[in-house]
Amino acid sequence: MSPATNKVAIYYGAWVLFCVLWAVTGYGDSKVAHLYLALTGLPLALLSLHIVPNGTPVATLAAGLIGLLQWCLVAEANARWDAWRKSKNAKT
Repeated sequence: MSPATNKVAIYYGAWVLFCVLWAVTGYGDSKVAHLYLALTGLPLALLSLHIVPNGTPVATLAAGLIGLLQWCLVAEANARWDAWRKSKNAKT
């Protein structure tokens, strides 16, 4: 994994952990935590609205894991693209 992917995993993982703990503890409305994760993990995290009932801690966890996977894949693909582009420019 690239350093950028590690940073994304750490920061978005902390955001997911915060939202899941928010939903589990019942402090406030757990639907809001699920909605925050579904919106920050667009577009794939919106699938969590169809997989499990909205606003449950399980739905919040599902949205968080889907969003985390998505953003880690995006960061890794971007890092590999940059490395490929730099190596191609170095050859010419």
